[in-house]
Formats: sequence, structure tokens, C-alpha cells
Amino acid sequence: MALLKALYFLLLTASNTLALPSIAKPHRLSAVVREGSKLLVDGKQWKAVGPNVYWLGLDENVTPPTGEPYDPATKASYPTKERVTEIMAMVNALGGTMIRAHTLGVSTGNPLSIWPAKGVVNEEAFKSIDWAVYQAGLYGVHLLVPLVDNYDYYHGGKYNFLRWAGFDFTQSRDSNNPGIQQFYTNATIVATFKDYIKTLLTHRNQYNNLTYAEDPTIFAYESGNELLGPVWGDMNCPADWVRDIAKYVKSLAPNKLFFDGTYGINKTHLDIEEVDVFSDHFYPIDTKKLNAGIEAVESAGKVYYAGEYDWVGTSGGDSLESFYQILESSPTVGGDSFWSLFGRNGPDCNTFVNHSDGFTLQYGNPNNTAYTNSRIQLIRKHFIAMSQGKTIDPGEPLPPVPCPAPPPQRPRI
Repeated sequence: MALLKALYFLLLTASNTLALPSIAKPHRLSAVVREGSKLLVDGKQWKAVGPNVYWLGLDENVTPPTGEPYDPATKASYPTKERVTEIMAMVNALGGTMIRAHTLGVSTGNPLSIWPAKGVVNEEAFKSIDWAVYQAGLYGVHLLVPLVDNYDYYHGGKYNFLRWAGFDFTQSRDSNNPGIQQFYTNATIVATFKDYIKTLLTHRNQYNNLTYAEDPTIFAYESGNELLGPVWGDMNCPADWVRDIAKYVKSLAPNKLFFDGTYGINKTHLDIEEVDVFSDHFYPIDTKKLNAGIEAVESAGKVYYAGEYDWVGTSGGDSLESFYQILESSPTVGGDSFWSLFGRNGPDCNTFVNHSDGFTLQYGNPNNTAYTNSRIQLIRKHFIAMSQGKTIDPGEPLPPVPCPAPPPQRPRI
């Protein structure tokens, strides 16, 4: 059985590769554009709903077989093709339209990163990213890609750029040090960050021959993940920096949308012309904060997006149902993404990958509790309401996702 599954996946991969000329040109995804507070695809309103899948480019949860690239210091490895493809099929099953994917853009300072050191390009790192972008296109899934992380994570972030400029900072010791603001204000650091962005956006995908700047599968870039200053919740990400980075991204990729990745709605950013979407994260769910954020963004004529939230309910706060009701009823809301989706440890179809933060959604895991599956059903009901304008029974069974994942069934839009 294992041999047959492996053969099936090889045939799927081969068939996808043989179809490259038709995929790369006439059948690729349409671009997402913004008109005021609405996102549009081919002139029709479109909602960005799906999961966060932070590990698509570089993972920290699986120890690969001996001989495969691995960094034991950070437990980092490249995800297998089977794992990545299965995620796309799961997003289709959930009724989603997109994925927010940190490590497709944040990849610095690790031996397996795009930039393991300042200005040093590791072409090996692009292989898993290329595959993820290519598979997303085949399955009709758009991608939102953050460019840097606020934290000192295994896949990199702003502390790499600070250290490369000679600042001996770590998150554990210096997160409250005013000096970390040098990431936003130091001209040398800003120039280095732009060089990194250029490395990323000008890379040409080996599977579809499109640069990341050209490929409409990546519908938007986000300035970063949960960017802030030395005081938690201060939203101290200077407007001048956001404007500068947004302009630079759009100079390289004029057809991409740009998300402000500040952790919270910083009202001093609302008049930045180049920013299309403003977002916030919810741990716990807070409908008062949600309504206030939507109102602020609506006043600026831009789009609101709930970039992360606790779907489990363990952190307290308001109900997921009330959260979804607001998101579905507001014309300013362009979408939302729960934290976070995992699947099987492909090509092993019997083991699900776990992440220890308490918010892991394992779609199709037979060991899920009835409560967990009811929450997943609620997410699916919400995604379908947002993306298709349809109402389904929240008790409707979840569509199965075979392992290995099937060929794409969803029409490309």
C-alpha cells in the first residue's frame, strides 16, 4: 500500500510538471485587486479566507530522514512535497481561498534560509517555496506572504537584520530595549532589508517560470508579522517605514496588494496610500476590538483583515460565532485566517504533525474530539459563507482529504 501511494504521488507530480506550459500562462490564477474597501477577482468581490500555515517554506516540527537537510540547533527542515500538496487540498475542503504563509517570505539567519547570512543566497531554500507557490496555484489557493517577523524565530526576523548591522540583540534579552527600533530607522538596516526583499521577489519559480513578483498566486505581501516596538502592544512601527517598504514592494511588484503587518490598527498609518489592507490578531477573540478596528479602516476607505485568531477558544474572550457574525456582515472586511493548519507527515499517511502552541488544527485526524470537529465545521461554514455567499448546515460532515492528496478539482479563478 505504501508503495502504491508513493507511485500515485510521483505520477501526480509528473503530470503536473508535464502541464507546465499551460499552467504558466493561460490558466494561472487571476490577480486580486482592491477597489476601496473591497477585494476583487475578475471584477467580482473576493474574500481572503483560509488558514495560517507558517511552515510551508521551512518547518520546525518534523525531524527528516538521515541525509536530508536539517539544522539541529533550531530543529529546522524543509517540508516534504506531500505535506505541502495535502495542505492545498485541505484548504479546498474547508472552502478557503488563501493561505497566510510566514516562511514563504520570512527566511533569514538559519543555515536553511534564503539568506543564511547577510547577502548570501541559499538557492536550496527556494525549492520548497517554489513547490508551495506552484501547488497553491494548481489548487486555486492565493497566498499572503509576510516579509519579516517581529520575533527571533527559527525562520528569522528583525533580530537577524539588527545583528548583521552590529547590534548584539536577542529577543530574550532585548525585546524591551529601545535600540531594537533601529530595525525601522537605521538606513543601513533598511537598505539591507530591501536587498532581501529584492532577492525574494525577483526569484523565478522553477515550476512555472514566473518570478514571485509576477505570479498572481501570491496576491499580497505583508510588511511583517506582528510588528511593534519595545513595549508590547505599542504598535510602534513607524509610518514612514511602512510607507517606504510598501513603495519599494510595489516598485518591484506593482500588481501586488500590500498589507500593514503592524500588530494592531495604528491610526497614523491609515493615510498611507500604498497600503491596501490593515489587520489585527485576536488572542483571545475580542469583538469590541474587532468592531473598533473595522470602523477605523472603513473611515480610511481600505480593507480590514483578521490575520490570526484563536479558533479553539482556550484563551477565553468572546465566542467564535459572534466573531464570525461581525466578519460576515461588514462590507469592509476582506477576510480572515485562523491559526493554524497542519496535516499528515507525508509521505507517511498515518501520522499527523503536531505543534505545541495549543492552536493546531489537524484536518481529518480520526483522533479529533467531537468538540474539535464541531469547531472545524464552524470554520468551514464561515469560509463558505464568506467565499461563496452560501449557507450550509454547521453539522455537515467534513469532506475527506485522501492521502496522498488528489489532483486539483477546484476551478482556477
